[in-house]
Amino acid sequence: MGELVDTNAPYLAAQLPPMGIELQRISQAPDRLEMLTQALQEALQRSDLILTTGGLGPTEDDLTREAIAQVMGETLYVDSTSLDNLKETFRQRGIPMPSPNVKQANLIPSAHPIPNPLGTAQGWWVEKDGKIVVAMPGPPHELHRMWEMEAQPRLQHHAPGAVILTRILKTFGQGEAAINETLYPLFHLPHIDLGIYAQAQGIQLRIRAKAPSSNEAQKLISPVEAEIRRLLADYIWGVDDQLLEEQVGKELRDQGLTLATMESCTGGLLAHTITQVPGSSGYFRGGTVAYSNDLKIAWGVDPALIREHGAVSPEVAQEMARAAREQVGADLGIGTTGVAGPQELEGKPAGTVYIGLAHREGTLSFNRRYALPRSLFKQRATTQALLELWSLLRRNREK
Repeated sequence: MGELVDTNAPYLAAQLPPMGIELQRISQAPDRLEMLTQALQEALQRSDLILTTGGLGPTEDDLTREAIAQVMGETLYVDSTSLDNLKETFRQRGIPMPSPNVKQANLIPSAHPIPNPLGTAQGWWVEKDGKIVVAMPGPPHELHRMWEMEAQPRLQHHAPGAVILTRILKTFGQGEAAINETLYPLFHLPHIDLGIYAQAQGIQLRIRAKAPSSNEAQKLISPVEAEIRRLLADYIWGVDDQLLEEQVGKELRDQGLTLATMESCTGGLLAHTITQVPGSSGYFRGGTVAYSNDLKIAWGVDPALIREHGAVSPEVAQEMARAAREQVGADLGIGTTGVAGPQELEGKPAGTVYIGLAHREGTLSFNRRYALPRSLFKQRATTQALLELWSLLRRNREK
C-alpha cells in the first residue's frame, strides 16, 4: 500500500553478486493469497532461486507459507519440533503463547525450517524440481541474522562458482547523452556490462563483470575502467561508496585550503553535510544560516546589491560567498540563495537556486532550477553546491 519502505530487497540484492547470483527481478505483492501465489508462480518460471521476505507472522494476513504451499502443490501441516521450539520461546519470555502463533510452526513436505532466535517467525528452505525458495522474516534485524548465519552459508553450496564484480565511477559536468556518446564503443565489449545512471550527485557509470574469481573479474574490469578514465578524466570525482562531501574534504586537505559558508535556501544543510565527514574541522572554518536579508547584511552582504538585484540573484549569491570567506578568514566561500517554494519569491519561480563561490581570484556563480518539494530541493541544492566546489578544486589542482 506504499506506507512501508522496503529496505530488505536492496540489502539482499547487494549480497548476491559476490556469490555469482544474477538478480533478475524484485517484486512486491500485497497480502492477498491469489496475488502472492501468482507472483511466486511467475518467479519460479524465470528463476532458479526465489528469496522472499515478510508474511511469516501469526496473523491472518501473513500468507507467505500458504502461497508457497499452493505453488508447490503441497499441504501445510504443524511440525511438532517447530511447535515445541516456538512454545519454548514464549516460555522464556514468560508469557503464554497465543493460539494464532501455531501457524508459525507450519511446514510442507519439501520445506525445512530455518531457525530465528531473534523472533517467532522461523524461515523456510524449500527445494523442489531444481528450484529453491528461501522464505525469511520481514523485520530487517531478523532477516539480516537469518541470511548471514543460515541462508547465505547454505546457498554457497548451490552458487554457480563465479562472482559478479561491480565498479562504480561517479562523474559531474556531462549529461547522460554526452557520456553515452563518448563511451559508445565500450557498450558492446564481451564479458562486460556497462550502465549509465543519473543520480543526485551526478552521472554514475557501472562496470560489471562475471568471472570464476574476483581476480579474474577485476582483470576484465581494469582495462575498461582505465579507458573510461582516459576519456572522462576531468569529470570523475569518486568511485563505489565514496561520498561527494568526503571527496571535497580530501581535495581541501590535499590543497591546504579552508572553507566557509553562508546559506539561505539550504537552511544549514550544506554545513551539516560538510561536517558529516570526520576531520572536517581541519578545513571547515564555519558558516551561518542567513535566512533574512537583515542577517545577510549583518554578516557583510552589501545592502545595495540586495536592493538592486534582490536577495535571490547571482550577484547576492557571490556576495554571500565573499562575505562568508572574509568574515572568518577562509580561503574559499560558498553562498546559497534561492526559492524553496512552494510560492515564487521576488518574481523567481519556486525551485530556483543560485550558488556563489568565492576564492582568492574573485567570485563566480551558478544557477539551477529544481521542480521539487522543499526537502528534496534543499538536498539537491546542497549537492549542486558541493559539485561546483569540487569542480573548482579540481581546476585549481591542475593549475
